[in-house]
Amino acid sequence: MKTSPKVQKEVIESCKAGDEKAFAEIVLHCQKKVFNIAYRMLGNLEEAKDLAQEVFISVFESIKDLKEEIKFDAWLTQITLNHCRNRWKYLKRRQYFNSDSLDDPIETEDGNMPRAIVDPSDNPETLYEKKMIQQFIQRGLLKLKEDQRELLVLRDLQGFSYEEMGELLGLPGGTIKSKLHRARMDLKEVLERSAH
Repeated sequence: MKTSPKVQKEVIESCKAGDEKAFAEIVLHCQKKVFNIAYRMLGNLEEAKDLAQEVFISVFESIKDLKEEIKFDAWLTQITLNHCRNRWKYLKRRQYFNSDSLDDPIETEDGNMPRAIVDPSDNPETLYEKKMIQQFIQRGLLKLKEDQRELLVLRDLQGFSYEEMGELLGLPGGTIKSKLHRARMDLKEVLERSAH
C-alpha cells in the first residue's frame, strides 16, 4: 500500500496556475512518501530531508509543464528517483556513505527524541529485535545496485503495482518481475553473508 493519499486533480490544477496554498497541500499529502523513498535509497536521514526539499522545489518549478495524461503520483516518484540517483552518484564520488544508526536520536528544535516510536503492546525485547532487523535490512539495501534498490523500494516498501513500476521505469512487466526477483535474491544473499 502506498504511503500517501492521491492528490486531487483540482489541487494539481490550482498549483499549476500558481496557487501556493495548493502547492502546500501537495507537499502535505506527499512529503512522507518522498522522504521515505529518499531515505530508503540513500540510507541517511539528513540527506533524505535535504533531498525531499529539493524534490518539492523541482515540483514547484515544473508542475506547470505537467501534461494532463501523466499521473501525478508517477511523475512525483520519477522526480524523486532522479534526485536520488543524482545524489547517490554525488555522495558516492565523495565516499560519503555511512548510514545513520536507528539507535541515534533525531535532533529537533526541542532537543533529542528517540528515532523509534514505542508501541506499548511490544515488550522491550521485541522492540529491540524489530529495530535491529530494520537496520540490518537498510544496510543490505545500500549494498545493492541502485536499480535493484529502486525496484525493492518501489514494490516492497512503497507498494507500487508491476504496471505502475513499468510505466515509471519504462520497462515491460515481465522484465520488472524478473529484475525484482533477482534483486530479492541478491538482497537475501547480502543479508545471509552479513549474518555470518
